[in-house]
Amino acid sequence: MSETSAPAGQAKYQVRLDWGVAGAERIADGAHVAVVVDVLPSPDGQEIAAALAGRDLVVLEGSLRNRSAVARRILELQEERGERLMVAVVAAGEQAGSGDAVRFAVEDQLGAGAVVDALIALGIDHTSPEAAVACAAFEGLRHAAVHLIGASASGVELVAQGRRPEVRAATEVDASDVVPELG
Repeated sequence: MSETSAPAGQAKYQVRLDWGVAGAERIADGAHVAVVVDVLPSPDGQEIAAALAGRDLVVLEGSLRNRSAVARRILELQEERGERLMVAVVAAGEQAGSGDAVRFAVEDQLGAGAVVDALIALGIDHTSPEAAVACAAFEGLRHAAVHLIGASASGVELVAQGRRPEVRAATEVDASDVVPELG
């Protein structure tokens, strides 16, 4: 059984979601677009983008700040192709020691959910259970996102380093129309 046909590959869904490099590899087969979500500044998103390099897919950077712009770009790509695109949303999480271990990151759960929510708003809505749960988390906690991200382990660490403005900026929803393509 290939990764894509395995249940964790989520191949039957248009919008899939998983965590970290290993998760990206599980859900990337058959995808046309990958959205790497790394809400707070860290190298984890870059590692995921590097792992996806060389695959026949567009890799975009998504966050709370550009969630609607990312969704619009995916819709544009779908219209250009003239067929339904398969989207792999990859929450970066935080490296938890050696190997493939990824620590759950509140900010990336909310960011990934925000991207899924924006896709659903544009009609790209055949989501895996994993994507649906992230979306529901964002919808239900959207008004608490500033507090939750600031109080998260990653947020507290960055604030202690004097980087509170970066943390605060990362919580702004739809503050940017820029959609970086990672390569």
